[in-house]
Amino acid sequence: MILLKLNKVVGMRQFILTLEVITPMFIAGADGKTPDDIVRPPSIKGALRFWWRAAHGFDPLLKQNEGEIFGQAGENTCKSSFYLYVQQGDTRPYVCRDPLPRHSYKIKKYTLNILDYLAYGAFPGRSYIKPGFTFQLNVKIKNGLRAAGVLEAWQYFCRFGALGARSRNGFGSFTVKNAEGDLNDEQKEALMALPGASLLAAYQNHRGFPGFSAFCREARLFKTRQNYDTWDACLAELGHAYRNSRLSLEPPHNYNLRQYLGAPLNKQPQSKLDRHAKPYFLRLHKQKGKYVGFILYLPSRYCVGRQDERPQLDLNKEDQAFIWVCRQMNEALARYLEVIY
Repeated sequence: MILLKLNKVVGMRQFILTLEVITPMFIAGADGKTPDDIVRPPSIKGALRFWWRAAHGFDPLLKQNEGEIFGQAGENTCKSSFYLYVQQGDTRPYVCRDPLPRHSYKIKKYTLNILDYLAYGAFPGRSYIKPGFTFQLNVKIKNGLRAAGVLEAWQYFCRFGALGARSRNGFGSFTVKNAEGDLNDEQKEALMALPGASLLAAYQNHRGFPGFSAFCREARLFKTRQNYDTWDACLAELGHAYRNSRLSLEPPHNYNLRQYLGAPLNKQPQSKLDRHAKPYFLRLHKQKGKYVGFILYLPSRYCVGRQDERPQLDLNKEDQAFIWVCRQMNEALARYLEVIY
């Protein structure tokens, strides 16, 4: 995990990040459905919490530490250890419903767009913020004892996270254009760095599978074998690699294995779980005017907490099947992408 010591500062500390959207960002209002043109702090905080948890899947004090950093309700209620403010200009010139750039693949006699495949469910239909839009995030840490945890969450989010609908499919990716404030050079570099093998290698001794997607010994990271001039060409390459790997798991019109990579599956047999997010995260980065793509695999068990929901399932057997399918998927991805870890 990323462990960077913060400068010793008395009282509240602050830093400001300038972010640039580099793939279409599908964002919605407070109800999660109504199209919106505002980047909202709660959605960012939710993403930060997810990535902090992913970095601490084996922490025996996970719930306590998470609550002290992000806040929690209930018996041990406490407030978040940091404030987050979004500063952005007029989004109207960037909000649109334009067709996504076309990168084709064929199914029988039909020619389809791989970007539409990745955006399925959000587009067509929902408007999005076009790449090129910039905004600032002002972070004020009020609890100095939790400053390292706050910064760690930001570092994971900036390397692997994205915002909005279909963020696991590469949409809502961003680049950190600038970091300023109460940060030293090492901390700034960590916020702006590309994902690398050293981060995953830090979890080499974390054996077993956590109950939710988290870094551990079996986590894997893949990268496009070249850089691209445009975001859409880069995301299309990731899309083709993911789709082709998924299709290679079993013969056409069979879904016994593919159902483990995401539920619900609108095919037969029906998914064993009503909902299960896929354990793969597509993410683009922009560096020196070029685009590079990554796919991160975060392992987990499959049926944790589902005993009452699915009493007919052998949960241990389903966990093992899920792990096996993901290992086959990782082998397939390695045929299309560079293996970083």
